[in-house]
Amino acid sequence: MGNCRFLGLFLLLVSNAGWAQSADSLDWKITPYLWMVGIDGSATIGPIEQDVEVSFSDILSDFEIGGSVYGELGKGNHAVHIDYTYLRLRPDPNPLPSPPFPADSTIETKMTINIFEPAYNYRFNGLNSTSLVLGARYMDIEMRMTPNVNLPDLPPGLIPERGALTAGPNWWDYFVGVKTHNKIGANWDFEFYGTLGTGGSDLPWTLQATFGR
Repeated sequence: MGNCRFLGLFLLLVSNAGWAQSADSLDWKITPYLWMVGIDGSATIGPIEQDVEVSFSDILSDFEIGGSVYGELGKGNHAVHIDYTYLRLRPDPNPLPSPPFPADSTIETKMTINIFEPAYNYRFNGLNSTSLVLGARYMDIEMRMTPNVNLPDLPPGLIPERGALTAGPNWWDYFVGVKTHNKIGANWDFEFYGTLGTGGSDLPWTLQATFGR
C-alpha cells in the first residue's frame, strides 16, 4: 500500500445541541453534521497503482454510506470532545495500464474511511468562550481493489491473486487548535475551529465552521 495524505477538512454543522447552563454543572453537546474533505495519495498492490485523490465532489458522486457525529462534555474551563466520521465510497471503475494488461481491463475500487478525533479543550472563560484545543486524530483508510482482466492466463506474479485485493494505511496525527464561539441570534450560535498538526499525514490542517441552533 502506498502513502495517503490528509489535506484538509471543512465542516458545516447543523445541530440540535443540548447545553447545561449552570457554570457549576456539566455541559454537553451532541451534533450530527455534513462535511467536506480532501485526500491525496496513492495505493499500490504489485504492479497496480491506484491514485487516492478524493475531493468533496467525488464524495458526493461516489458516496455509498456514511455519517458523522460530534460530542462534547465539559465543566467550567475544561472540556473534552470526540469527533467520529465513517464513509464508504465506490468510484467508477478505472482503466488498468496497457501493457501489461489488455486494453479493456479495468479496476473497481471501494474505499472505507474512518476518522476518530479525541481532544481536550481549555475554555478561557468557561462555557461558550474561546478555547485552546490539544488533540489527536486517527485516520484509517481501506482500499478494496477488484481487477477485471479479460485474459485467461495472466503471467505469474502480475497480481498477487485473483479476485479482490485489500490493503490500507492507518496512522495518528497530533494537533493544536483554536475554537471560538459567537452568538448570532436568539436561537443561533456560530463557532470557528481551526487546527494545525503533525504525524502520519503531510502537514494536516483543518478548518471548521459551525452553525448551531
